[in-house]
Amino acid sequence: MKILYDHQAFTGQRYGGVARYFHDLMESLSEMGVGIELALQFSNNEYLKSSSIRIPRQFKNIFGFMPTSMLVSRTNRLNSIYQLQRGRFDIFHPTFFHSYFLQHLGNKPFVITYHDCIKEKFNLSHIDNASKEQKQGLITRASKIIAVSENTKKDLLTLYDVKADKIDVVYHSTDFVNHQQPAHFHLKTPSNYLLYVGARNDYKNFDGLLKSIKPVLKKHPDLVLLCAGGGNFAENEIVMMKILGIENQVIHQHFYSDNTLFALYQRAIAFIYPSLYEGFGIPILEAFACGCPVVLSNASCFPEVAEDAALYFEATNKDDLSHKLEEIIANSELRKSLIDKGLVRQKAFSTEKKAIETFKVYESVL
Repeated sequence: MKILYDHQAFTGQRYGGVARYFHDLMESLSEMGVGIELALQFSNNEYLKSSSIRIPRQFKNIFGFMPTSMLVSRTNRLNSIYQLQRGRFDIFHPTFFHSYFLQHLGNKPFVITYHDCIKEKFNLSHIDNASKEQKQGLITRASKIIAVSENTKKDLLTLYDVKADKIDVVYHSTDFVNHQQPAHFHLKTPSNYLLYVGARNDYKNFDGLLKSIKPVLKKHPDLVLLCAGGGNFAENEIVMMKILGIENQVIHQHFYSDNTLFALYQRAIAFIYPSLYEGFGIPILEAFACGCPVVLSNASCFPEVAEDAALYFEATNKDDLSHKLEEIIANSELRKSLIDKGLVRQKAFSTEKKAIETFKVYESVL
């Protein structure tokens, strides 16, 4: 069996959940003896720098970020089309929702992975360039659809015209459980901090977190909310922090490697995930693997993923989140219990299991 993956998730993303998902999947399948081909010529993606599948050529933004990215994307697309037309594969697995490949696929089957329905549920046009109609076309023509959670499968059945037996649920994974921090690694962090990871826009409920954490930070002047990744604070975020009077206790930390992120989880009092909706929530697994207690909203897929290994709050109840943060800070026994439960729970989401179950989906197509 040979699987062809395309360029889409890797052309413009140095980091990100979708690129990491496909990188880890390809590596695991390759270790199982499955033939893997990645149609990609140019990419600055960090995960591929040590890939056993393909190490692409890096490029510089010589025409500016957007013009260079568009040029590289079109060049990579031509290479994907070439690989499709050669036909030396059994199944095609596109890494995003552009439908360019349909006219070049011939009679070969393809499988798509659906990570979440955020764009459809929140009407966020900026998330990707594919309309709902375009996605419906892919869903209709695909041989199988992989949903990353039962919650995502339920959303697909609600939002699209698709039969349940066409969708297989295969959970995400994280390789953080196998991560070994190098002995020479050094990172300066605050002594006491709660950790937030990733983007802070729209449905992420970051504004709600700031309002909820205000009384907690006021009560604990040595406590910090550390926000990792997601870009520098926007002007409106800075203004809100100043209005709340917490600007000196909320800091941003860039991270450019798993070593940094791993250390941030390990040293945190707890990881907070206040999002109103996610398709899965990989940071939950990362926190579990690092021995970091998890505080979650009770929204979307979170209870499905974390089960009893997290402390939950009502997603839109700011007072409830404040109380839960106070509880996690004050109760060391609770933190230890959540750490122990998280280490057990994350075993259900191994990279090997994800690869085996994805391989079964491919087998069912053939």
